[in-house]
Amino acid sequence: MNNELPVQDAWLAEAVQHLGSPAFHSRLLEGLHTALGVDHVSYLSYDAQGRVQAASAASVLDQDLIESTTEIFVQRFYARDPHYPLMFSDARRPAAPRPELQLLWTSAAGIGDAEYRRLLFDRPGFDGKVSLVRRWREQTCYLNLYFSRTKVQRERTARLMRAHAATLMALAHRHDELVAMQQQLHAPATQAGAWPQLSPRERETARLMTEGCTAKEIGRRLSLSPATVITYKERVYAKLGVQNLREFLTLAAH
Repeated sequence: MNNELPVQDAWLAEAVQHLGSPAFHSRLLEGLHTALGVDHVSYLSYDAQGRVQAASAASVLDQDLIESTTEIFVQRFYARDPHYPLMFSDARRPAAPRPELQLLWTSAAGIGDAEYRRLLFDRPGFDGKVSLVRRWREQTCYLNLYFSRTKVQRERTARLMRAHAATLMALAHRHDELVAMQQQLHAPATQAGAWPQLSPRERETARLMTEGCTAKEIGRRLSLSPATVITYKERVYAKLGVQNLREFLTLAAH
């Protein structure tokens, strides 16, 4: 293993122990912060149509900042990400075949979309990010490492990422799988048979909505970011033919 990541063994062991738990991305970030000065991390998974399925985020500086930035990204800007065309040629089909695992770079100064740069880089104070992209069957996984206090050292970062990218993405993907399995396992049997048009994650989100949980509370209980919870809520509304929470609760009560 590359000895430039001195805490790797302890860090990986800690991250593995937290697979499937809300603390996983924080533990993953600790090693990256020590080795490279990464201050924030976000992880997203996309379905075959290029839609966000799940999103999580962690920060060593400001957790609310990275969660709110991730929420803005998921709700308004994910298809405007500079790397999105490399992953999906349009919203209906994957882009042309590319390497299974990609290492990509983004600097704030090089972003041409002024609104995207202002809201997702300038306002939160991000100088740049390093991204890893990997595909598993119908799923595309996207891990973003953000720098705010230190400039990206491209040569050193590239060397370390090439050495550890496959492990990082495999862990992130496995965490996503475990969270989905836990949600299905703990979904009440009575709820599983209701609303068959909803996915297991959407049904669990809907169940917690009927209990009066906020997006942040649902996120804590399901190990999801508030941005992902909001995405699921919108899908629940669309599939059940309701416009808002009041209409949903009225429907759920009958």
